[in-house]
Amino acid sequence: MSLEDIKATLRRFPKLLGGFGILTTAGIILYESPQIRKYLSQYVEKKQQEPDKRRTEYIYIKYHIYRESMRKLQQKQEDEKKWISVIINPIGKWWKAAKHSVAWRLLNIAQNGSQAERLKAVQQLICMDHLKDWDFRHLAQICDARTSVSLARCGADMRWFMPLPRRGCIRNPKLLLSDLHSMLDRLRPMSCVDHFFSKYFPNQAHVNDDSEFLTQDQIISLSVLDTDLMKEIISFLHHITKDTKVAAKIIHEGGLMHLMELRKIFADDNETLSTLCKVLANLSLVEDAVEHFFVSGWVGALAEWQQCPDLRLQVISAKTMANLDHDDPNQFTYPPNVYPLHPRVRTRRKPKADIVFIHGLLGGVFITWRQRDRKPTELGLYGKNAFYTSETDDVFLVGEQKRNGSRSQYNKQQGRPLIPAQIQPDPNKHNLKTKEALLKASKKKVEDTHLNISDTATKEFMETLCSEAELDSDWEVVHPDVPLEANENCRGNFSVSGNEWTNQDSSEEYTNCWPMEWLPDDYPDSRIIGIDYTSAVTEWSANFTKYCPCEKGQGHIDVRASSLLERIATADVGNGRPVVWIGHSMGGLLTKLILLKSVDSVEKNVQQLAKNTQAIVFLGTPHRGSPIAKWKQHMQVILSPSIEVKEMEENAPKLLEMHRRFMGCLHTVLRHVNVLSVAEGSPTMLTTFKFPLRIVTEESSRIDFGEFFLLKDDHLSLSKPIYRQSFLYQRLLHVISEAIKQSSDPKDTDEQSVPNTDLLTMNIIAVVLKGAKGLFEMLPRVALRFTT
Repeated sequence: MSLEDIKATLRRFPKLLGGFGILTTAGIILYESPQIRKYLSQYVEKKQQEPDKRRTEYIYIKYHIYRESMRKLQQKQEDEKKWISVIINPIGKWWKAAKHSVAWRLLNIAQNGSQAERLKAVQQLICMDHLKDWDFRHLAQICDARTSVSLARCGADMRWFMPLPRRGCIRNPKLLLSDLHSMLDRLRPMSCVDHFFSKYFPNQAHVNDDSEFLTQDQIISLSVLDTDLMKEIISFLHHITKDTKVAAKIIHEGGLMHLMELRKIFADDNETLSTLCKVLANLSLVEDAVEHFFVSGWVGALAEWQQCPDLRLQVISAKTMANLDHDDPNQFTYPPNVYPLHPRVRTRRKPKADIVFIHGLLGGVFITWRQRDRKPTELGLYGKNAFYTSETDDVFLVGEQKRNGSRSQYNKQQGRPLIPAQIQPDPNKHNLKTKEALLKASKKKVEDTHLNISDTATKEFMETLCSEAELDSDWEVVHPDVPLEANENCRGNFSVSGNEWTNQDSSEEYTNCWPMEWLPDDYPDSRIIGIDYTSAVTEWSANFTKYCPCEKGQGHIDVRASSLLERIATADVGNGRPVVWIGHSMGGLLTKLILLKSVDSVEKNVQQLAKNTQAIVFLGTPHRGSPIAKWKQHMQVILSPSIEVKEMEENAPKLLEMHRRFMGCLHTVLRHVNVLSVAEGSPTMLTTFKFPLRIVTEESSRIDFGEFFLLKDDHLSLSKPIYRQSFLYQRLLHVISEAIKQSSDPKDTDEQSVPNTDLLTMNIIAVVLKGAKGLFEMLPRVALRFTT
């Protein structure tokens, strides 16, 4: 049939053709109704739904219920008229009123009293545990920002703080990203923000989603792109908030509320939360930040993080609260890169010493200063610091951090469901990911070690000896990491008596930061500070230019030392207290350069660093460079060494000149400093190429001043003692005790620090000045005689 025949046939049935057209049009409209409604909603003003105007309905109570309630009320009145109730009820009412009135009065003193009265009132409020939940909620509502921060720093009950804003719901991630985009856009013009926008925000689409908040019943999946973008925004905020002016602008524009929503989204990602907490630590340096933190609910959230088992959140939240606590008599300010490991709460006594830990290349506060693992550690060549990113495995964690599963955890979090932080999962269904995300001092099971001894009697004797917990004083136990060699200036105990030795080979205790958990037990009155900074082995893994080109020169050791010196001085290190420096690898080079800059400075708070330095501990420090920095020509093209590696080449002119100047200071202005140098005696295994490498040689680690020890450990194990009774830790305790003892007797220190020739010169000058003074006193008498 031709086309003309079909047209002729259709003209015979016009009604059928019209009905078919109507049905087709209606089907298309029904199918495209959501798109049509969405298109028309842009031009039609939405009307708010009118509230229900129905009148309140009366609730009628049945007569028998009313009669029963009246009977109980009458019985209660009759019981109160009895003579026992007449005596007991007033006492009970008085006791309840007294308990509540004391809390209200103490809170009033904590808010309006003098500083000494406020401190005492806060201590008394913390001890109150007899109040009910509604009492705590009422007190929290009338509490001010300063008192709330004081309670948080003293470890108060969490009921003292108001719950998080919008606790039961989470902000829509699309709308949150739009608000973060607007907040960052208002910081323009700024080179860092412009560079970040060109890389991560090329085109920002308009958000048309109507649901602003998601309740607990609404669980959606967060896309991989949104998750990565939010993490990049948090890291970028950590970069730009180091500028106090930018931090103040973000606070005053309501940035703390956006950070609170990010906290809810990444509630189970402790690594991202640690970066978010570092943003808060930078914001806490703003002068009027206390009120903003209190209003946004961050005081209670930080108090909760201070009790978190993750060490990173504990330390960074404690740093933030210390910056906000302006009522503390021993208040210190902690700028970026400076972290208080102890004390993390308020203390009545002032610290007697400052102990500063500086890690080396690719290290970190919770990476370098770990307890040594029973299995030998291995070193890779690629990677980033796990304390800052989660993109690749950290180089120092290749051997021992696999139990934390950082890479697998990151992969599992991609596309994870968005679940409110308040929903507590079933402990029986709790997966291993959440447990692995915690970096805590957990008990670690030590595998049984079999002794390879052929003699049966000797093997049984050694097994019995290892299983014994205590020995008699007749025994003498040598430290497990006893040095292989030592110079003639060395002193100290290389063994311990049997009755003082504690067998810890089978101990399940393990710590991720021994300066934070071991040293406070031995020196509770000291202030322990950890210095943290980013570094890289290759230019491929360097993240200095990730967010802004202004970070490009931060890898130079001179620039890094100047920045750290300024921030350490801001933390008031060495102000009337002895300073002990512990530097591992490149951290020792930074310590030397910081002290040299402190000697040359004209500022008093900077000069006190070198003036009050009493001891320096170098752990595998390449004073004359490292052979690992001398890559062959074809390896340099492949690996592209970073700035830090290039500056640590063996016999580099800058290193030799810095070492020459430092040795000159040790024989002049720093002659009172006790120096301890430790070198590695075993090569470090490279996981990338599977061959051992001596990272720092014995000649490079040795200096002709103080004590020198050569241990049998590799480069990574020099900063990781096995347990408390290891030689490395016990020697460090001895150095700290000598520094505190030396600073407590300033007279002896002054006499020892001045040589005989200088004393003779000073005596001659004193005699000349005394004679000149007597001459000037005699002149008026002589003039008076001549006039008379």
